Parts: sequence; C-alpha cells; structure tokens
Amino acid sequence: MNKQYVALASILIGVILASLVIGTINVFEGHFNIVYSIRLPRILFAVLGGAVLSICGAVFQILLNNRMADSFTLGMANGAVIGAAIAIYISASFYFIPLFGVVAGLISLFLVLFIAKQIDSMLRPETLVITGVLFSTLLSGVLYIIIMLDPTKTKSIVQFMFGSFSGSRYEFISLVFVCFIVSLVVLFKSSRDLDLLTLGELRAFSLGVDVSKLRLKLLIVMAIPSLVLLSFTGIIGFIGIIVPQMIQYIRPRKAKELFILSGFYGAILLGVVDTIARTILSPIQLPTGVLLSIFSVPLILFLMYKRFLQKTI
Repeated sequence: MNKQYVALASILIGVILASLVIGTINVFEGHFNIVYSIRLPRILFAVLGGAVLSICGAVFQILLNNRMADSFTLGMANGAVIGAAIAIYISASFYFIPLFGVVAGLISLFLVLFIAKQIDSMLRPETLVITGVLFSTLLSGVLYIIIMLDPTKTKSIVQFMFGSFSGSRYEFISLVFVCFIVSLVVLFKSSRDLDLLTLGELRAFSLGVDVSKLRLKLLIVMAIPSLVLLSFTGIIGFIGIIVPQMIQYIRPRKAKELFILSGFYGAILLGVVDTIARTILSPIQLPTGVLLSIFSVPLILFLMYKRFLQKTI
C-alpha cells in the first residue's frame, strides 16, 4: 500500500480520536454517552462529508473542464437545501428529505448548465461560475421565503443556510455512506476515461470515449451522495474547490490518484474545521460552513493570484 495513503489514514484516525476528547465535557470522567451519541456521529459525518464533497468537486472539475466547479458554485448545494426545506415544511418523513434534496439539487445543476450554455455556447468557466452563483443567490431568497411562511415549523431549516454537522445521526451517516460507496465503484471504473478526457474532448472521443454519455453519467452518479449529504447538513461550500486544486497545484495527478487524495485531505480538513467550529467559542458552536468559508476564501484567492484556477485541467 502507498506509504502516503497509510500516513493520511493515520492522520485521519488521529483527527477523529482528537475530536472525540476535545470539548468542555471530560469524556474520561464517565461521559461516554456524550461520545457515542453526539461527538462520534458528528465527527464521522464531518469526515465522510469532507471526502464526498472533495471527490465530487474533483470529478466535476474534470467533466466540465472548470477548476471552479463544485456543488456550491454549480447551484447544487442551494438546490438540495431547498428540496430538504420543502420536505420539512410539508412534514414529510425522514426518508423523503434526501429524496427531495437529490431531485431539487439535480434540477438546479442542469438548470445552471442549461442557462450558462444559452448565455455562452462555449460554456467558459467564468460564465458557468457566475451563472451558478447567481442561481444560488436566487435559491437563497426562495429559502428565506419558505422559512418565513411558518417560522415555528421551519426553524430547523435556518442552520441549513450556513451548514452544520450538529444533530448528526447514524442514520444520516449510513445513507450517505451507501450512496458514496456505490458512486465510487462507478467512478473508479471510469477513471481511465477521465484521464483521457483531461487531454481534451476531441482526443478523448478519438480514443473511443463517449464524452456526452460519460459526462451525464458521472454528473448524476457523483451528485447523488453530495446532495444527500447537503440535505442533512445545509450548505457546505468551497471544499470541493480548494482540496483537489491545492493537490493539483502541488503536483499534477492522474484521475484515480487525485480522487483518493482528495478523499483523504477533504476528510481531514473538514474534520479539523468542524472540531474547531464546535469548540473555539464554546459553549457557542459556530456553523461549520461559516468557518470553512473563512478558511477557504484566502486559499481560493491565492490560487487565483497564481492564475491556477484560470487554467484548464
């Protein structure tokens, strides 16, 4: 096994263990129920979420030839939150929340792609990102209206606007994990085609890759686990950009290696950020999405300063 993967796995385990013991309540004084019921599902969901969103971002960036593509900039995150909010507003059962989130998120994704294509037939990166951000802003307004329709019923939706892992449950983790594993099986079977796609659409097509079919298949397959996740956590943005692009900035990687490293680094990063968000202003807990945005923006500006995000994959 690659020594780098072993080292990253060890760091990830260390982050999980550290998160379990860090906090105002001393877990060594018999408060094991705090660990099992609250801290463990939260940190497990955070590291799983980091892996899901980072790999999803890496795949989208290759498929769309756009280094700024991720669930947030493509409008998917806000779409998933809208779907979840509607499910909560109509008092739908637990299993309908991710279903509504996935459907609304996919509709948002394809609407953004369609609108951007109508504006710019070449689908340049800047056009796609601006369209996605504007559409996300529109959906944020719609979400606020849903909240105001019945504040007593939708008060739990407010945290969706900022992204949080508080209230994580083992049911959430299980559902996202199953979707994630299925998507990874499909993804790794297509890793060779993705490597060819990085050479350009025409070159990939000449080498036997059905680019349109590959793009549609992986857009949907990789969107599903991230949309299920976001239906429970709310908006967690930018991690899908900074993790794969910092990896590529340090040293370009082939698709399969990029996905594995993105999963590890994304899990470690979001695990650390969530632990800090939970403890830095204790007993107040910051939304993870807010702290992640504060951390991410300087890195994105750095990559823009280096002209790295303006280049194609």
